[in-house]
Amino acid sequence: MGYSLSWLAVKGKSPQAVRVELGFRATGEHEKMPDSDLSAAELPNGWYLIVSNHTEQVAPDDALQRLSSGCEAVTGFVEEHVMVSSASGWKDGQRCWSVIHDSQKRRDSLETQGQLPPMFESILEKFRLKQKEADIRKRGVDFIFEVPVELAGTLVGYRHDRDVPGMSGEPFEVLANDNPIAAVADSRLQRLDQKWMALAGWQRGVIGALIVIGALFIIICAITFFVMLFD
Repeated sequence: MGYSLSWLAVKGKSPQAVRVELGFRATGEHEKMPDSDLSAAELPNGWYLIVSNHTEQVAPDDALQRLSSGCEAVTGFVEEHVMVSSASGWKDGQRCWSVIHDSQKRRDSLETQGQLPPMFESILEKFRLKQKEADIRKRGVDFIFEVPVELAGTLVGYRHDRDVPGMSGEPFEVLANDNPIAAVADSRLQRLDQKWMALAGWQRGVIGALIVIGALFIIICAITFFVMLFD
């Protein structure tokens, strides 16, 4: 079926402080894996992890900017149905770096910004070699998708497709979102933006032209109506 989720890990603030700032609430219900819409766990290495299923972001950028003040945060996102993945790092209220892979643009698409973590180059080289071998053998595999996933996973110690070493039982606590309307609005806007950017340049140009023509037609019709009304 494929994974579709986002996650956020924070170090330097208590779990309670993180939940309060994001408008999340602990329910007391626990699960072995993050199967609920929203759940969280304290990782053995000190990171507080929040996983949100079927969303592009656990929290929007303005919330991450506030949350990362005085601490550090790492985000991850995977949408395996269209092979899109991303990761970013935040510290002291600033986004320090980001990596985005979107196979809808190109198989080797990789957009980077900021001062990337030291292990980025070795991770990139590892999966570029794997991709080269796969291409030679004409295997339809997207290894560049793994670059953001592996980078964020190396920093935090969490990958969506693997168990976390040192964690057992039911470590994930289900969270409730006390601001669900805003969350739904953000998610819809993010999905629309992702679909728009997935279009080719000429497609966006054609749609944009049609929107302008439609708007002009409506304006002309409105002006004609009022002129005839008051004539």
